[in-house]
Amino acid sequence: MASHRLAYVSAAALLMAVSGCSSDDDKSTATPAPSSATAPASTSASATTIPATLRSAPYVDVVSGSLDIADVAAKTGQADFTLAFVLADSAGACTPTWGGKTAIGDSTVAASIGEITTAGGSAIVATGGATGTYLESACTQDQLVTAYGTALDAAGSNRLDVDIEQSVTVETVAGALAALQKARGTAITVTLPVEGITAGLADPGIELLQAVEDTGAEVTVNAMTMNFDAAGGGWGRAMTTAAEAVKDDLDSIWTEKSDAELYEMLGVTPMIGVNNSGGTTKSADATYLLDWAAGKDLGFVRFWSVNRDNGNCTDGSVASNCSGISQTTYQFTDQFHDYAG
Repeated sequence: MASHRLAYVSAAALLMAVSGCSSDDDKSTATPAPSSATAPASTSASATTIPATLRSAPYVDVVSGSLDIADVAAKTGQADFTLAFVLADSAGACTPTWGGKTAIGDSTVAASIGEITTAGGSAIVATGGATGTYLESACTQDQLVTAYGTALDAAGSNRLDVDIEQSVTVETVAGALAALQKARGTAITVTLPVEGITAGLADPGIELLQAVEDTGAEVTVNAMTMNFDAAGGGWGRAMTTAAEAVKDDLDSIWTEKSDAELYEMLGVTPMIGVNNSGGTTKSADATYLLDWAAGKDLGFVRFWSVNRDNGNCTDGSVASNCSGISQTTYQFTDQFHDYAG
């Protein structure tokens, strides 16, 4: 996950935000959306039962080839994963691909998804991230609903994670998510970066969530507790304080919900090991975050990423396939899996 400046675009104004999430290591805004969206051809408009929230589903860079999902499941019991990231194709067209370059029906990716199914788990399909061209920017609202459906069908899933760290047209995304959920009962998570310890979400993120709430769609919100400055007090405490600030943001939007309901719709995602900026998430920091989450009965936890969950580099570097700290293999996966109960 990476740190950079980002923006969301609405019909009213261009707003800027800070921080982000990627496959470790930002594009133009979409055309204003039409007022309606169509359901994916393969789904029924009456299919409206939303799947239950997966309590723990860490991110996997599914196109990197650096992870054996069957091995992870066998050694940790973790079977649910969030597959990152579905993007527009390399030409910037509204065609869903894995990582912007791998066909959505690619056999190697399909085999990895099959390993999840064999382990008795479920997949969440994540779009967006920090780099590449977003479907949310390349598609009209109608096209976006269809593209989401195509990606979900390829993964045999009805769970979508929309990770927004770039410029998007708020009305397009909110309208597409509502139409998708109405058509097929998709469980939807909106993933957003935090600005700092007490800052919560940036104004554009709040604007997007307000637009989603206005549509009546039911969503969970995933706070990326990573890549922000934290002065003193420990990194574990900084992450929990930042997540509390996001909960307060949700309270300002979903004003009718109780505190318990707001915590239930909230999730947290740290970046394990060395972050691109800000703190370093060590095992003790993860324990602190998970204990806080359990105490609040938070809806779910994730982390970026299982590909990095090993001690193959201990020099403090940021890499896509190791954490940069001394740790055992799958140490964080074991910790986060315990949250599922």
